[in-house]
Amino acid sequence: MMRFPTTLTAAVLAMWSAAAAAQVTTLTQAGYTGLGITPNAHLLDWGRAEATYDRQLPGLARATGHNFVFGFGLLPNLEISGRLATNSIHRNCFTEGCGTRDLSASGKFAIGLDAANRFHIAAGATDLGGAATNFRTYYGVLTYHEGPFEASAGVARRSGARATAMSPLHGPFAAAAWQPLPWVRGQIEYADGNAWAGVRLFAPDSWLPEGWKAYVGSNHRLNDNNLTRRAWLSAGLSIPLYKVPALPGAGAKGPLPALTGAQRPLPAYEARALPPSQATTPGHATTTPAVPSPVPPMPPTDTDLERLASALQDKGLEDISVGRMPDGSIAVRANNGTYNWNSVDALGVALGAVARTLADTRTAYRLILTQRQTPLVAVTGQSDCLRDWIANEGAACAAGQLSTPGTGALEPLHDGVAWIVRNRQPAWQRLRVTVGPVLQTSIGTEFGALDYSAGVNIGLQLPLWDGASVEWRRNVPLAQSRDYEADGVFGTWRIRSETERLALTQTLRLPMERWLAPGGDVKARRWGLAGVTAQASVGRFGSHFDGLHGAVRWEPGEGRHRLTAETGWMRNDRFDSGLPNVGPRTARPLLASYRYNVAPTRTWLEASAGQFFYNDRGIQLGLRQWFSDVSVRAYYKRTSFEGAPTRQFVGLELSVPIGPRREATVGRHLQVGGTPRFAHAKETLVRDPSKNNAVRPGFGLPAPAPSLDATFNSDRAGLVYFEDNIRRIRDAAR
Repeated sequence: MMRFPTTLTAAVLAMWSAAAAAQVTTLTQAGYTGLGITPNAHLLDWGRAEATYDRQLPGLARATGHNFVFGFGLLPNLEISGRLATNSIHRNCFTEGCGTRDLSASGKFAIGLDAANRFHIAAGATDLGGAATNFRTYYGVLTYHEGPFEASAGVARRSGARATAMSPLHGPFAAAAWQPLPWVRGQIEYADGNAWAGVRLFAPDSWLPEGWKAYVGSNHRLNDNNLTRRAWLSAGLSIPLYKVPALPGAGAKGPLPALTGAQRPLPAYEARALPPSQATTPGHATTTPAVPSPVPPMPPTDTDLERLASALQDKGLEDISVGRMPDGSIAVRANNGTYNWNSVDALGVALGAVARTLADTRTAYRLILTQRQTPLVAVTGQSDCLRDWIANEGAACAAGQLSTPGTGALEPLHDGVAWIVRNRQPAWQRLRVTVGPVLQTSIGTEFGALDYSAGVNIGLQLPLWDGASVEWRRNVPLAQSRDYEADGVFGTWRIRSETERLALTQTLRLPMERWLAPGGDVKARRWGLAGVTAQASVGRFGSHFDGLHGAVRWEPGEGRHRLTAETGWMRNDRFDSGLPNVGPRTARPLLASYRYNVAPTRTWLEASAGQFFYNDRGIQLGLRQWFSDVSVRAYYKRTSFEGAPTRQFVGLELSVPIGPRREATVGRHLQVGGTPRFAHAKETLVRDPSKNNAVRPGFGLPAPAPSLDATFNSDRAGLVYFEDNIRRIRDAAR
């Protein structure tokens, strides 16, 4: 008779435990994680994006409307979000009466307080930016959770309250939630003398792609107040952008100790005398010495080298050369024009081809991968060790040693080579066709809540000689809202059927080590003199500017630091057209920028200063967080035109690759792909001297010219980046 109650108790405890281990965070209508109205001290998980929608605008005199929130877990302890709150979508506030329309940003910082992870504390702010601060609130909150129960208490202060608009959060607040099962949560909240209750229903994991979360919710007002309607519905969707790295002390599995980095590449003829895994790097632990391979009875034959070149060609690489070094090692050089999401994939498939072709000969290899014929990364090692590492994570010897231009010039790795195969599949014989979206939006303006102009950008690019290419890109409009039509208020910025770029670009590495430190290899490596690259472009840019643009990029050492200087001169052929907001008669950008790579969190800290594209002068600061090939960037810029007031903006940018990871080849001479970087940003004006939040385009714009970042893997080409992506390199090699 006791078995049934015991089994039932065990089942209840199991459900309790499952609920405790699967506490679900949800983004509220105010732009912070919480329950319904109040925040808690949890955050959106690092690397997760969430969107919510409901038909309620708590705090407005007219509470019914549309509330859109889009947030990111930007860092381990930080979430940010953007919010559009509007009573109407299409109405013009000047002619029809639109009610309230508010575009704003929010942020929250939180930390855990105990080892058991029961207590968390957080502080945040809502409705940052813009002239209309209808919902601005500053708050602090403490949350305790144990099993399926959660309780929060905090204090808030609202700012700018009016009779028609105010934040519902003010003074002391409290909330509690109970989640007895993974798919349901009940909640009750109190703030500023008012109370609400609600329930959330979560979709089973089996209904959604891995890592996704979706829910619907019902909310109910418990007392008489004019902040919300009696009841309303909510919905949300949460997706992981990527599995984020494990921080020190997190107890997660470490990286594969197979490809090692060094402050210098192996000089010519040294591969056997100094195995790659015996090199050391300041700040890096010495890896286990490679197990020396027996001398192969027969070196690779010319047929083997031909097979290797064919294998690289089959993987979509080009400008393929394979030859012999005087010490018996095999030199391999290939250009990546196919894996444009991430050059890490190209490096992996090249290493896989080397391993499968040369491993039986147990020979040393020297691989240099180029991008636009500019050396990007090199790997040297033993082919049999490489094959073992690809097949088995616990291989006895290291697969090879990584080098990048910042650690030393890569070209000397192939000094003295006798090429057996030379320039197979030349890049200049392959025309690249790219198709990607182009989008202009105006969100949360008095003319409309969601205005847009959408189109497609079709590009043709043909490499000419080493580092040179010519490209033609044309915009084709597809759809637009009424305000983006030719006679609409945003008609000037609509996507037109026109040439967006027609340019000739030359990229080359500057041999600064020979110019500034001839014969001084130590000095050249210390200063990363081989990591200096220049680029010049001439033609049409940004649809109606004709001229030239140049840039110099320096990425010394392991790639934690990158400095860039750029300038240009471009004439505006629409200046006398009578159209508004077409830019200056002559654009003269002159900018310097710096980026620091915070490797443990894959965070880029960016800064630019100087004269921007429309000749306004100022600074721009940004934090870019990478989630594999997706990046989220939060930025601040302060800039002014001569004789005009200084303007300050904050914004949020999402950058994603669109298209296949490996672009498709049609025959030998045509390649079709998408865009490795489609970026869209929204920003809002802050601290405007005129107290006017009118749309102000043209501030802090970059030059619409080819960027050196495209050559350097979207600014992800340092040694620390390749080391951080060892697992992806091995996956691609497989």
